[in-house]
Amino acid sequence: MIPEPRLNIWEHSLSLRELCRRRALDLEPEMDCAAQGAELLAPLVRQMAFAPKLLDVGCGGGHFLHSLKRRGLEVDYYGLDSSPSLIETAQKAFAEQNLDPARLMLGDVSHLCDFSCHLAVMINVLSFNPDFRAPLERLAETGAKALLIRDNFGEGTIIRWETDGFLDPGYNHLKGYWNQWSRKEVGDFLRRRGYKTSFIEDARTKGGLELVVEKPYYWSWLLAEKKAVY
Repeated sequence: MIPEPRLNIWEHSLSLRELCRRRALDLEPEMDCAAQGAELLAPLVRQMAFAPKLLDVGCGGGHFLHSLKRRGLEVDYYGLDSSPSLIETAQKAFAEQNLDPARLMLGDVSHLCDFSCHLAVMINVLSFNPDFRAPLERLAETGAKALLIRDNFGEGTIIRWETDGFLDPGYNHLKGYWNQWSRKEVGDFLRRRGYKTSFIEDARTKGGLELVVEKPYYWSWLLAEKKAVY
């Protein structure tokens, strides 16, 4: 992610902010990825005798909370996003729904300090980082018993530093990361930190190509669980 707001592509899309607001208010159809993510988390949440603390990394409007609630999954929800404008939009929408806006935090996961949780979710976020190691290292350090990640995984790692091209007028020169991560490299990295890992087919794309602002993406899910029984 790009921490400087002036250079952060997520700060320069009015259409994205409006979509974020509508999703935060649950005014948009449920995203397929949010639905599958909630279904994948359901067994983990239900086997716990308490509402687990869940960190939603790259939360945007915090809309994933709605997907959890639709399935009767009670969690102690916290959202984190590096975009000031998206967090501000989401906090206002949460307040309108009598949800605690303080649960939505501004920051980069790589720099998240003194935060612990039972579960962590990162949906469509990891590829926008310059490297997968720093964010995943920090998630492992939260003590999370399970990590659920949807991203652009493939046979090898491909680093792309390219313009977005779909931003507000005057900002289409800004660049961001649109990376693909090696399944083996990511899996090995998490296994060395005590997780057993499995890759799961994305229900919507089924392993096929999807263009994200004309960039090639092959979505799949990674479920990483601590080897110890909890």
